[in-house]
Amino acid sequence: MTQPAGWYDDPQDPSSLRYWDGVQWTSHTSPKVKPGLEQAGQGTGPAPGQPATGEGQGQQPGWGQPPQQGGWDQGQQPGSGQQPGYGQQPGYGQQGYPSYGPYAGQTGQQPYGGPVGPMPGSPYAAAYGGPTTPDGQPLAGWGLRFLARIIDGILVAIVGGILAVTLLAPDLMQQITDWSEEFTRALEAGQEAEFVFPPDELNAAFLRIGLGIGVLSILYEVLMLKFFGATVGKLMTGLRVRLRERPGPLPWGTALVRAIVWQGPGLVGGAQLISTLASLFVIVNGLWPLWDAQRQSINDKVARTNVVRR
Repeated sequence: MTQPAGWYDDPQDPSSLRYWDGVQWTSHTSPKVKPGLEQAGQGTGPAPGQPATGEGQGQQPGWGQPPQQGGWDQGQQPGSGQQPGYGQQPGYGQQGYPSYGPYAGQTGQQPYGGPVGPMPGSPYAAAYGGPTTPDGQPLAGWGLRFLARIIDGILVAIVGGILAVTLLAPDLMQQITDWSEEFTRALEAGQEAEFVFPPDELNAAFLRIGLGIGVLSILYEVLMLKFFGATVGKLMTGLRVRLRERPGPLPWGTALVRAIVWQGPGLVGGAQLISTLASLFVIVNGLWPLWDAQRQSINDKVARTNVVRR
């Protein structure tokens, strides 16, 4: 089972936390939060009426010996030879090691009670300095998103075009050849002023191909977002799509809504006016993150998602 994205003990440095993006460890780390001096001894001393461990023996009241093996995992009270603490999280082994990720069984207990996203105000978010999701993950810039769409567009045009022509209009090339020969004969006969329109059969073939590519584009986007969190273009540019309010894989419904709002206008190309409006919507949708404070396109807003940097 995939472990949710969040901050966990750094497999390479026990004194730090490292961010797990749901698939692999990232390069983002943060020091563990330790109590301030004003909090020392508060809420951690012995029960009322009992002497503090080590008091009168050269030790600070309310604290035991330095942490031994097991440390914070066991949650023992001061005076037991361990730090006061953090109860062992359910679902972890005796040593607090997770059973997921590239360092499975080697290190890394999540010390703060449950998987969370990047911490707001963390060095990760502060170093980035740009807009982030509510839990601190940096948002993708428009340039990388545009580059990702170009890559996806080329991929869909080639693969989707081949599949659409093969399945929906296998005689397309013959129809184009016949129409071209008819047009050439009309010109040779001196009919320059008379425009020869494509036959209805050829127009119908183009319409089927356009619809087929549109449907394949939606399927491509839905499946990639659901299982990989990004399309091929976004994977190549280091981007991911997630819900704005929480990290993790997208639900089926969210992936479908986001894909339909983006790719759906391409399915309505039958009437000239509708086709023009659909093309205008695609342009505005693609440019929307340039002026949106949350860097969301229109389909992001409908699906409540954000495109983020890994």
